[in-house]
Amino acid sequence: MTTPVFSETDHAMASGPLRVRKGGAGRPLIHLHSAAGPRISKVVEALADHHTVHALFMPGFEGMPRHASIKTMRDLAGLVAGYIEKECGGACDVVGESFGGWIALWLAVLYPQHVGQLVLEAPAGLRSPNKGGLSDDPNERFKALHAKPERAPEENRSEEVLLCNRKSVAGYTSGVVFDEDLVSRLGAINARTLILLGTLDKVIPVESGQLLKSSIKQSHLTYIWDAAHALEFDQPRRVSALMIDFLDRGESFLVRPASSAA
Repeated sequence: MTTPVFSETDHAMASGPLRVRKGGAGRPLIHLHSAAGPRISKVVEALADHHTVHALFMPGFEGMPRHASIKTMRDLAGLVAGYIEKECGGACDVVGESFGGWIALWLAVLYPQHVGQLVLEAPAGLRSPNKGGLSDDPNERFKALHAKPERAPEENRSEEVLLCNRKSVAGYTSGVVFDEDLVSRLGAINARTLILLGTLDKVIPVESGQLLKSSIKQSHLTYIWDAAHALEFDQPRRVSALMIDFLDRGESFLVRPASSAA
């Protein structure tokens, strides 16, 4: 696998500028980042070996300005839908990581015509208030996110940028951890969906994955061994292999190939 080159471009959307990191070649794929902000992981690089990856920066993250009309998770889904319509010219496969998974779910509910296949990495927005979540203590947060601390990305962003990212998450979610409106509509999702959770994830409880599996008609729930919440960093090879197999094989995913002796 060659290391893909990514370029960053600001796109003029109706609500304001949207920064996108784009790289790779092949079918378009939208990557929606976690609450930590957009990062190029080994998983994103592996996806770019098979797809043209559009990694979107949500407004308010990484120093980008907020958009006055974009206030909720549903609004973010609408922004993503507008970008897909403008830049991709048809339905795209979508990968959503935690916070990004929450956006991806609303995208699949409200704009099904823009979603091909859907990958959800420990999506947020589906846990009861007394289970999971992250501590305010930085050391505890780090331990909850990473089962393999040696694989965690080096943090070179300023405290100001990190604070803006946290404020943006709080602004869009308004303190909600269980999105009742979204949950009531999960059954409307028709996109073939892969749900990934880490076996060591204490942030997103197993009930969230089970809820998605029971609600989305064409869905597969898979647990990533020896991974906490930051799946793309804890187990990049396992995660990228599953994603690529799912995205490339579609209906044949997890179907055992016929024996050559048969």
